[in-house]
Amino acid sequence: MKNYKILLLLPIFKNLKFCQNIIFNQENFIARSSETRSLSEALNSKIFYEKIINISIPKPSSFFSTTITDEIKLNFNLNLIDLIIVDCSLSPVQHRNLEKILNKKIIDRTQLIIEIFGLRAKTKEGILQVELANLSFQKTRLVKSWTHLERQRGGLSKVGGPGESQLELDKRIIDSKIKQIRSQLSNVMKTRELQRRRRKINSKLIFSLVGYTNSGKSSIFNNLTQSNVLVKDMVFATLDTKMSLVNFPEKKQIILTDTVGFISALPTELINAFNSSLEELFSADFLLLVHDLSNENIENQANLVIETLFQIGFSEQELNNKIIHVFNKYDLNSNTQDINIKYMDEVIETSAISKDGLDCLKKYILTLIEKDYFNINFSIPLNNSNIDSWIYKNCFVYDNNLCQIGFDINKIKAKISSVNLDVFKSKFPDIYFNYI
Repeated sequence: MKNYKILLLLPIFKNLKFCQNIIFNQENFIARSSETRSLSEALNSKIFYEKIINISIPKPSSFFSTTITDEIKLNFNLNLIDLIIVDCSLSPVQHRNLEKILNKKIIDRTQLIIEIFGLRAKTKEGILQVELANLSFQKTRLVKSWTHLERQRGGLSKVGGPGESQLELDKRIIDSKIKQIRSQLSNVMKTRELQRRRRKINSKLIFSLVGYTNSGKSSIFNNLTQSNVLVKDMVFATLDTKMSLVNFPEKKQIILTDTVGFISALPTELINAFNSSLEELFSADFLLLVHDLSNENIENQANLVIETLFQIGFSEQELNNKIIHVFNKYDLNSNTQDINIKYMDEVIETSAISKDGLDCLKKYILTLIEKDYFNINFSIPLNNSNIDSWIYKNCFVYDNNLCQIGFDINKIKAKISSVNLDVFKSKFPDIYFNYI
């Protein structure tokens, strides 16, 4: 979708009972509408008209009342419009009827986000996940939505019943495609699981950047890893999970991952489809929850991210132990005193653009790494070069000297991670060592 002229319809629900679990009240409307404009513009399209619509009770058949639709047709030249975006979730019946009434192509918020994901997906996995989300969504659109699908086809004139309807056939085709994509994604998930096991064996702590879309996660990722991931002031600039090593002194390393950003009312279809990517978060030892300090809606955004983490399967205890709050864009707003967000035990303030605070972030990460390391004094008999080689490869050696204790012993003092120490015990059970 490029260069479309858009009419953007922004509903405000007077009765919160009909808010469809989306923030529509007046207090957060400014932030919500700004976010929707960003979503619309992410399609490389232009918002030609915009209308705020107050709604008491959504009409079951067409969402908007006849008065509202008549007003839209009267006040806007729909001939100049290519697409209408409604900032809420429409039922299949509402979607069909609204298109008939306004005689224009219409997409709701769910379709809008899926469309953006489709534009951003670059890897095979990302494309499969978006296709799965789209098919899951389209399947719901078939239910009593299009009358032409009620026609029946198939069946012999003298044998059996009237045959299956076009609706049933299309549903079966979609189900078959969904099954096929899930099978392919299942293979991806198995590969990811093997990779996760290898990473754990390599004894590196894993830190995952999570947060609201456009909070600056990719900028922080680039600064810490010296990478060149796409950074742009737009929603969902990063879709596919990125992963890289971050080096620290004394041969210490972590694995840093950059994940897709969250957003209000993220469609269930997308959350389910992106399970293979979101599962990377479960293997993380720590979650760097990045916040945009320049956004006035920061608390709501943070709470939404935390609720989404609960939704995908994190427990209260896991989040309490794993979350580290990173308040980014500190150069645009330095006031963090009045912010109230869950699990705010550890707070780090950064600016990915000016690079202020990134050294503090690295120092804090280093203190977490240090907790996983031990100072060990190894006693290695001479002529055991394989043991020496293993220690030099997997530890940071800071002292090495030969001493006489009845026979020649090589004393090696080194820092070693807890995982590598367990590997050493199982690999060389007869070698003596002691903690320093």
